[in-house]
Order: sequence, then C-alpha cells, then structure tokens
Amino acid sequence: MSFDITSKRAHDTAKIELVDGDGSPLLDDDGNQLFVIAYGPGSKRWKQADAESKRKQLLRAEKARGKLSATIDYSGADKVDFLVAVTIGFEGLSYPAPTEAGWPTSGDMIRAIYEDDTLGFIRDHVHEVVTNWENFTKRPATN
Repeated sequence: MSFDITSKRAHDTAKIELVDGDGSPLLDDDGNQLFVIAYGPGSKRWKQADAESKRKQLLRAEKARGKLSATIDYSGADKVDFLVAVTIGFEGLSYPAPTEAGWPTSGDMIRAIYEDDTLGFIRDHVHEVVTNWENFTKRPATN
C-alpha cells in the first residue's frame, strides 16, 4: 500500500511564537510567550493577499514605465497591507489605542503594530514566518 501524501497537507493557519529584536522569545512582563495567529501560503486568504500585493506592484511598475524607484517606495506599505490581510490576530499583547474609545476593529490594531517602525522586528519576523510553509505543516491555530 502506498503512503497517502494528503496526510501531510499544510494547515490554513498557525499559531506562531513571536521573537524579540535579538531573536530571543518575545515575552510579556510575566514571562509568557507572545504569539501571532496567521494564514499560511496554502490558504485561500494568503493567496488572495499575495495576488493583491503583486497586482499593486505591477500597476505601479506600469505607471512608472519601468522606473524601479517608483515601485520600491511602496515596498514597506505593501508588506504591511499583506501582513494585515493574513494576520488573524496577536495573542498576549495589545497596542495602545489612539482614543479612549479603543480600536474600531482588531485589524486597525494589527495595522498599527505593523506600521510602527520601532516594532519593525515584529513586522519583519511575521513576514518571514508567514511566507515559510514549514510553519504551517506543524499544527493549525486553535482559534
């Protein structure tokens, strides 16, 4: 009997440990690990976000008539848009809301975290892990 390879399918989501800027585990004040829960490369949501990112890059390149600098100027914003689209949420952390009313949506808080350049290590780490199939072949996110 042959091995059923479908048993090795990647999960659509994963709960992934965050790391600090020095590569150590990112922990809260009580020593608890912080996580990101995100869609992976095999999911419909991830594929849509990736296609949208590429579509925007192509449109800008066409408008710029091949001027590379015009497309590079938006690479950070494109990364943030992609990450917001594939991030389900963070576990164990919060980000101060701009008003006492709080965040209008969880997506607004997610965007604020990724747009905060002083937390760029989180943005870069999450981008790295959500584009790596390995992180979605272990276990799915539980929520």
